Amino acid sequence: MLQHDEGVFAALHREHRPRVFNYIHRRINSREAADELTNDVFRVAWQRNPDPAELTIAWLLAVAHHLIGNEYRRRERSEMLMQRIRATAVLESRTEQGAQQQTVADALLGMRDKEREILLLAYWDDLPVADIAQVLACSPSAAKVRLHRARKAFAALLPTALMAEGAA
Repeated sequence: MLQHDEGVFAALHREHRPRVFNYIHRRINSREAADELTNDVFRVAWQRNPDPAELTIAWLLAVAHHLIGNEYRRRERSEMLMQRIRATAVLESRTEQGAQQQTVADALLGMRDKEREILLLAYWDDLPVADIAQVLACSPSAAKVRLHRARKAFAALLPTALMAEGAA
């Protein structure tokens, strides 16, 4: 058994990471997402702790294939949510508040998926940082930092006038 032998795992990672990354990157079309999913493949290998004979490139690519499917489904759900946000903003765009909501929706659309997701968890789903951390499978302090960075990125995308109204 691998039994978390770090040397064996490190050698496996060195040998197969480039091929796993290329396999994922060709299908995901985002370097950042491909890098994250590649790391997830090796996290799964570490957690499942199979017999070293089972840890072939084929096994790793099978795990990658499943993770890519999950990523496609996540993107589809995210796009459906953004369509709902856009539709809500369009319906209410006849008022000043609706115009502001459209501006907010446009800013959300301009953000990276990860930033948008954490803001939606915090404000749309009204989750506290501890619950956000659980959803994102990270520590509460990491979730807090990610939320802070997402807020800054969001603020950078909003017009100055809208930010001044929100502060008042």
